Amino acid sequence: MEIALLSLSSCLGCQMVFLSLEEYLYELIGENKVVYAPFLMDRREWDHADLALVEGTVRNTEHFLRAREVREKADRVVALGTCASFGGVQGLADLYPESRLLRSRFGDTAFEGGPQGVKRLLPLDSFIRVDAYLPGCPPPVALMERFLRAAVAGDRLSREGSTVCAECGVTSPPLPQPGPRRLTDGAGEPGKCLLESGFVCLGPLTRDGCGALCPTEMGVPCRGCRGPAGRVLERAGVDMEAETVRRLSRATGKKEGEIRAEVADPPRTYYLFCLAEPLLRRRRSGGTSHYIHRLGEQ
Repeated sequence: MEIALLSLSSCLGCQMVFLSLEEYLYELIGENKVVYAPFLMDRREWDHADLALVEGTVRNTEHFLRAREVREKADRVVALGTCASFGGVQGLADLYPESRLLRSRFGDTAFEGGPQGVKRLLPLDSFIRVDAYLPGCPPPVALMERFLRAAVAGDRLSREGSTVCAECGVTSPPLPQPGPRRLTDGAGEPGKCLLESGFVCLGPLTRDGCGALCPTEMGVPCRGCRGPAGRVLERAGVDMEAETVRRLSRATGKKEGEIRAEVADPPRTYYLFCLAEPLLRRRRSGGTSHYIHRLGEQ
């Protein structure tokens, strides 16, 4: 099998996971042909790939043309990582006009001759057809290995799983609990559900595959780095913010309005990794459209 790995606008974290495959990496490149991978080989051009893994987002016209080229040359295209799958943390750029972002980083510097930026950051499948998704920021090494083994074997790549809560080995505390809380307010009780303990935890709405490492092993609430679970994207009435607020209201005994008033930064709290996902923006109840200010940018 011919394999290509490409980056658009990204932190290269997904490529670092690929390099962390250890023994399986040698097996993979020994039994297959890597036709393009800038971090592994000095090659600028490639003609065809059976499988192309694309990380990052389309931020300008150069990225868009590169994504179109990948789609033309590859039989199967995989959105690698949460940025490519759902927009990732970079999707928070949709909160601001592009001109403001540039000024905040570069001051009043004028840029001439560079690629034109996109008006709105979107997931990869908003620009080209994507055959499968491997979200994660970055994807766990074990998950990437299983995915690549399935891809090389010709198995079906896309699958609908469960949520982080299904993998989380905790029990419920007595209710009600104080909240909404963050870790700066103090740690939760070991072995107890963080959401029902009043912490803002997105485990019930985030897709599985990480082994629930953060809440189970670290005592850290899930921030949603694997992206929304399938039921969140497919059901019109399910929204990340509304669902979390409802569950926190039950856990704390507070009214939903009180919970909303105490969360100072809803976009980064509930949509840190998926603000750019169009299906969430178009929700009939809730949704992210009222947070996104770049939609009307001229």
